[in-house]
Amino acid sequence: MESVAVGIISAPNLPADIAQDLKGELSDFLSDSIDKNVSWKIETLVDPLIGVAENTNEILGKVGNIKKENDWNYAICLTDLPLYSGKHLVMADASVKNSVAQISIPTFGCMPMRRRIKQAIIKMMAELYCQFSPENSFAADVTQLKPVRKKSNLIKKMKQSSLSLTKRVDTSAEKEHVDIRYMMKSPVLSRLRVLLGMTFANRPWTALFSFNKLTTLSFATGSYIAIFSTPWKLSIAYTPYRFIALMMLAILGTIIWVIFSHDLWEKATEKGEKRWRDLYNWTTFITLGAIVVINYCLLFFFFLIAIALFVPPELFKAWTGLDEDPSLVYYFGLVWLITSLGTLAGAIGTGVENKEKIRDITYSYRQKQRYYEIEKEEEKSEQKSY
Repeated sequence: MESVAVGIISAPNLPADIAQDLKGELSDFLSDSIDKNVSWKIETLVDPLIGVAENTNEILGKVGNIKKENDWNYAICLTDLPLYSGKHLVMADASVKNSVAQISIPTFGCMPMRRRIKQAIIKMMAELYCQFSPENSFAADVTQLKPVRKKSNLIKKMKQSSLSLTKRVDTSAEKEHVDIRYMMKSPVLSRLRVLLGMTFANRPWTALFSFNKLTTLSFATGSYIAIFSTPWKLSIAYTPYRFIALMMLAILGTIIWVIFSHDLWEKATEKGEKRWRDLYNWTTFITLGAIVVINYCLLFFFFLIAIALFVPPELFKAWTGLDEDPSLVYYFGLVWLITSLGTLAGAIGTGVENKEKIRDITYSYRQKQRYYEIEKEEEKSEQKSY
């Protein structure tokens, strides 16, 4: 039986985790979907340089060199970079003549990311292995396609396309390494999916307890505020709109304070393109937003339990001047107010957090590399000016 070696080359962090998770099952899926008469050998490799290059040809060139060094038949790269072709975001590229392809993970959005990427790997592998004619649309039923190089027991049927929101473009006539490209159709939807995908790659839910000073100071401040009668009286006087406005002020204020106190907002430079800069900046904003919102919900839960246990109705009536027994709505309003005020004051605590620690939490691997490159560029410019 013929053996076919396929290398999955990934950038560090999330792409590497996905590649490792899929390694054990890809062989069977490729056998069922593409060719059962060959033995599929899957190997994985993590390469930091894959997560740095922003040029498509540069990435595929590096993938091709790695493929030759490891004596693989095919190589597919998983990158955490958003890739562009003109103004369009690209989900996947393939160079049939060089037997290499790349898949941009952020374009798949959030969960179920692994299932989508597994389907995309199979489809890109089919592009390389079967060498489909450019005039045929790969989004169609694969059984109707005519491969240039026929294989025995070729694909019977593929699952629903994970690239269904893309258009397949033949770029073999252009002066690029790419022969086939999948570009996203909707500019608005593609940008939203990329932002969600890049935020997911940052894994904000794992960073909650890394902001321990924010959580600790927010809880301490909220507890301190609760010993005064003024917040209690305000809680029964505020309308829902005021509660919502105060909550938004607390969340947005904390996000903005963290960004500018730790210099997380990438500024315009001669080297950095605006479209990359905007994507990274908004990813940082959404990542921090997710962390702050999770922290807010956690604080709300703690305060709700504390006030429900330690504040009897008689005490609530005495401090607020109510003539009736307080309902759950009044308790809810008090907890909401204390949580918002505590979060807003707790933002100060993030100012003393370690700068590198915050950047590790809110930046992906590529974003950190980009930040350091820009810092070096600015240092060189300053040295030249002297």
